[in-house]
Amino acid sequence: MNSGNLILILGDQLSPHISSLTAGCRTNDVVLIAEVSEEATYVRHHKKKIAFLFSAMRHFAIELEASGWRVDYVKLDDTANTGRLDGEVRRALARHKLSRLIVTEPGEWRLADAVQRWSESLTCDVSVLPDGRFL
Repeated sequence: MNSGNLILILGDQLSPHISSLTAGCRTNDVVLIAEVSEEATYVRHHKKKIAFLFSAMRHFAIELEASGWRVDYVKLDDTANTGRLDGEVRRALARHKLSRLIVTEPGEWRLADAVQRWSESLTCDVSVLPDGRFL
């Protein structure tokens, strides 16, 4: 296993000042950003909204790479895409041989609850950091 961490950035956390990035290390850690059908379809969204969100995610990944981060970006049409965040986290942990996940607490209750359970279902340490973007 590598000594670095996997840092998961969610689609509504596209900020270089998010706690998971500020706690990370550009030289050792890998940032995961994933387009997954589960998050795009759990409630109805306008197709343009989804396209805008994925575009913002892709642009943010480019910005992170330009600032020295190693980014693992999974597109929706990737044939190996599991369609679920936990599935993409598992794949990325294995791909990069990492044993720790860092994620900023999701702002949505449904996803926050799922992330809290990941420490039981994933074979890695899971650190959920507070989201300091809100009062």
